[in-house]
Parts: sequence; structure tokens; C-alpha cells
Amino acid sequence: MRKTMTTGAVLTAALLTAVAANPAQAASSVAPTYVACTTTGSSGGITINNWYGPDATVKLAINVYDTASDGHHARVRLVSKNTFGTTRYWPWRMNYDGPGGKSWNTTASDSSGLFYLGVQVATFEGDTLLHSCTDW
Repeated sequence: MRKTMTTGAVLTAALLTAVAANPAQAASSVAPTYVACTTTGSSGGITINNWYGPDATVKLAINVYDTASDGHHARVRLVSKNTFGTTRYWPWRMNYDGPGGKSWNTTASDSSGLFYLGVQVATFEGDTLLHSCTDW
């Protein structure tokens, strides 16, 4: 006798497979996510809101701190990976004001999906990167 699955069982299995195979769904959430790191002379982070899946427009609260009185400046930027695994480096946000912090509120979306989101923090002398760190 041949065994067959019902349509409902097939759809349920397909749905479970699709959800389990999607890393963005597993890693993302509607609750805020915070990514941050510290390097010599700088620290910073990004609070990510509204990240419910790869097609989301996420709300970002970005901050960067110049932690040393050394004449260098601090920068921060969003880093993302899309559906194809391609890394995108978003524009730098800069703190030229010396020791202390700056913050920005903005949004981000990508027509190729936002599967992973991270932050890159760096200390620069002019346009020369001296130290950096990345957190996903």
C-alpha cells in the first residue's frame, strides 16, 4: 500500500523548512537589537528596531564616542549582508568634536534583503583608518 501525505501536512512541512532555513528570521526580531564594539580611541554601537525579516525597513539609533584626547576622530557605520551574502558598508558617521559622543537616528533597507546587520567603529587620522572593530 502506498502512503501519501495530505495537502495540509505538505504545506506545514514546507513552511517549517522555509522558516528553519532562513537565518534572518532566526536572528532578527521585532524587539530592539544592539550591536557595539570598542577599539583604541573609539567606541560605538547601533540599536536596531523593526527588524522583522530581510525586507524590513529598520530604524537605527547610531552612536559613536571619541574616547581619547589624541587628535584623532571616531567614526561609525552600519554593515549588512544581503540575501546573496554580499557585504555592504554603509556611509561613515563622524565625530570630529573631540572626546565625547555623537548620535543619529535614521533608517535602512536593501532591495536585496537585510539578513545580517552589524556595526563597524574606527579611529581615523584624516582619511587614514588607524584602528577598527566590527560586531554582528
